[in-house]
Amino acid sequence: MRVVARAPNHLGDGVMALPALSALAKVSRLRVQGPRWAPVLYRDLGVPVERPGAAGGADAAVLFPPSLSSAWAARRAGRRIGVPTDGRGWLLTDPVRPGRHRRDTYAALVEVLGARVEGNPVWSSHANDPTVDLPAGHIGLNPLSASGAVREWPRFRALADALDAPVVFYAGPGEGRRLAAVAGHHRQVVGLPLPALARALESCAVLVSGDSGVAHFARACGVPTVVIFGSTDPDHTGPAGCTPVVGPALACAPCRKQRCRAALECFEIPVSSVLRAIERARA
Repeated sequence: MRVVARAPNHLGDGVMALPALSALAKVSRLRVQGPRWAPVLYRDLGVPVERPGAAGGADAAVLFPPSLSSAWAARRAGRRIGVPTDGRGWLLTDPVRPGRHRRDTYAALVEVLGARVEGNPVWSSHANDPTVDLPAGHIGLNPLSASGAVREWPRFRALADALDAPVVFYAGPGEGRRLAAVAGHHRQVVGLPLPALARALESCAVLVSGDSGVAHFARACGVPTVVIFGSTDPDHTGPAGCTPVVGPALACAPCRKQRCRAALECFEIPVSSVLRAIERARA
């Protein structure tokens, strides 16, 4: 059975899809289509990984992104499996109901083709991956989000100042200026490729992050991870095995909006709560 899997568009979702893709690779002649980070993230699946495109000639297409455009690109595949969102239900031969957690949804997609999903996401370093000179046992802090303030706890600097261990702030490509405004004098690492980021994170005692792709990647690498949830829900998108810190229960939460009309009250989380979570994660 020839299968094309359209991987998710965002790193955190891509990590959550790892167990499903691994299971699918065992029961099909799989090729994966995904963003620029996909060839590295999925390097141990043993399947071709390419940029998104048409799925002509495939017996089935498994569509992890919930978009109309991904279903349209796969319209010539024999079967088209996905959640019926974004007005694309008419393009799907096998619509799948979303699960409570996104990992559950991804498992349900591949189970249509007989794949059996087991375990949580795992990503392993290779011996020749680049290393980064960082203090062993440091506390990693990942304060930024591509979504901006609606996904960013505003007290990361105060947390860094309160910690009694070496601190390293992390950010993605192009985020150096924003990170500097948050981190101040603390050590900063910006724009590491995934293999180097994994090596850096493996030297952490704990990573503290928002609900982000880096948090999911860190957990897949086996790093103890504290995740601060304000507008999002750990039961829907939380990294497997993380230590969650959840903001006040608001009528408007969880939400996926890009602007907040409630003055970001969901992030009214004191530094002391995060410090306690760090101790739990390190125990």
